[in-house]
Amino acid sequence: MLTRLLMVRHGETVFNRERRLQGWLDVPLSDFGLAQARACASYLATSPLTPVDRVYSSPLCRARHTAGAISDAVAADLTTDERLREIDVGEIAGMAWDDVAHEYPRLMEEYRRNPAATRYPGGESVFDVSDRAGDFLQSIVTAHEGKTVAVVGHAIILKAVICHILRLDVPNHRRMTLGNASLSVAEVAVRGGDFHGRVLRLNDRHYLEALGLDVYSEIH
Repeated sequence: MLTRLLMVRHGETVFNRERRLQGWLDVPLSDFGLAQARACASYLATSPLTPVDRVYSSPLCRARHTAGAISDAVAADLTTDERLREIDVGEIAGMAWDDVAHEYPRLMEEYRRNPAATRYPGGESVFDVSDRAGDFLQSIVTAHEGKTVAVVGHAIILKAVICHILRLDVPNHRRMTLGNASLSVAEVAVRGGDFHGRVLRLNDRHYLEALGLDVYSEIH
């Protein structure tokens, strides 16, 4: 049986707006991000996508607070999972991308050549994130077979999960955009140790526009 995943990226933070790398820094939601989280939660509460068996979240507060709004709205228990953390960008956490380009030119050159394989200094590569994404996906599909779960996380980890579902090579994560408080919906099963699934929605944010929020205000 297929397990349905409701994958939500956390709401906006000030670092998102300023184009700063967050990594594992515990940056809270901005006021606008809280409004985004509540809008997503309100939509899911009355959506035919429910009921939700459980809500899983990254332990970082920007995801956890987004997940909390969803958990309350759909009346499902919330579980944090370390495997859903954002990519660890190591020593450049908190820096603006423009400053990284100036202070780490060799890193940026490598990133332009092969972003998925580039390891941040003192941190991870996207391939590292993909490993934990696959492990997480395997465990929840097994635990919630035939049910619906919400997964609240960060752009890179959710893109990695989607790549596993579609059996895409890791570098394909660059082809996707997941805006803050966006919803992506997939159905997936595990057969013979492999994932078999499909994506029904990607980067859906229509509910933000309906509640008076600018869907295109930022997509980082």
